[in-house]
Amino acid sequence: MVETAKLDTLPKSLADEGKQVFLNTEKNIGDSPNKMVIGSGTSFKGSNIQTDAIEIYGKVETSVAAKIIFVGSSAEIIGSVTCDQIEIHGSVSGAIQTNGKVTIKKTATVIGTLRYKTLSIDEGANIYSDLHCTNTDQKTLDKVAQLKKLMKSAEPVKGLGSKNTFNASESQQSIEEPKQEEPKKRSFFSK
Repeated sequence: MVETAKLDTLPKSLADEGKQVFLNTEKNIGDSPNKMVIGSGTSFKGSNIQTDAIEIYGKVETSVAAKIIFVGSSAEIIGSVTCDQIEIHGSVSGAIQTNGKVTIKKTATVIGTLRYKTLSIDEGANIYSDLHCTNTDQKTLDKVAQLKKLMKSAEPVKGLGSKNTFNASESQQSIEEPKQEEPKKRSFFSK
């Protein structure tokens, strides 16, 4: 009976009430034994964190592994992050590896390597990272490698739908490299 009374107090749609819903999924509302919350003003330092879902509003100085991670605007993570989905409003310093979507909001600061399948960055976010998309397949990588070889070769390349051609060897000859002066040989006894 207590459980039904608790569920009855929740509005039908929290989005209509103007309240923030964790990653816009209603199944994460309420008590969940697999969800960890690190509150504002709390500092966590030490062993690795591994859980299903985590909301961070304080400071964490360790590696975090979870399926879903929410980083609040006052939160700070120093360490590696591994997850399926992450939404960042605060600061993350370290490597981020996701198997799904990364959402970086305008108040966020991200420092480190970022590996993702899908990426969304709001204007105003501070990103100081190497970005690596892991969503590419081998066929796409082969096409990129083939295009690189073609650009380096001396064969003429025809433009798309145009009759103009570009010869890579001609462009290399037209660019003159500055001549380097040979250093004067000096002996031990010369001045």
